[in-house]
Amino acid sequence: MDWVVVLGGLALSLGGFEAVSRLQDRLGRPSDGLEPHVWKWLVPAAVAGYVLAVEGRPLSSIGWTVAGPLPFAYHTAVGLAAMLGSALLFSPLWEALGTADAMRDGMAAFTDRSVAERLVVAGTAGVTEEVPYRGYAVERVTALTGSPLLAAAVSLVAFLAAHVGEHWSRAAAVQMAQPTVVLLALYLWTHSLPVVMAVHALNDAVGLLLAGDTTARPSE
Repeated sequence: MDWVVVLGGLALSLGGFEAVSRLQDRLGRPSDGLEPHVWKWLVPAAVAGYVLAVEGRPLSSIGWTVAGPLPFAYHTAVGLAAMLGSALLFSPLWEALGTADAMRDGMAAFTDRSVAERLVVAGTAGVTEEVPYRGYAVERVTALTGSPLLAAAVSLVAFLAAHVGEHWSRAAAVQMAQPTVVLLALYLWTHSLPVVMAVHALNDAVGLLLAGDTTARPSE
């Protein structure tokens, strides 16, 4: 595949959310409520369109594939167990480093929302973020470099950097590395976007519904 085309796709994937945010600001759209989360769907739609129309490749080339109902359920269960288990395992470390307080501060922005709104936020993050950061970035950087680990590193850094902003501090982003590494490992194992989407959304739902509990931390 032409590396220029791939670099264009990476620019779209890794810079898409920032571009959408700037567009929202330019149009004077609200930055709170559910509307900003609706705008996020433009990014995976644009990435999917780029893959199909510009690259001329199927969506399976960025992980849109499932081995079957049973493998999907198994991989999702294993992934969610790894997410929640690692959160418990590392929680003493995060408390000692002070990042747990930063996460609680970030989650405070969601505590006044209804259960339905929190589920919308979790589902939106799980679906919209996995397409550019896991599916496209991992597959295309691997194709360019031949190194899945380098691709995972690029995805990790880009994902965490993108989350530093209105809701999340740099300290919170440090703690987000834990669930992000799990998601990357899960994707490298399954190469299935639906699996990592489900695990990401479920993990975020647990974290947002608990709203301040240290058991699970959203990777939203």
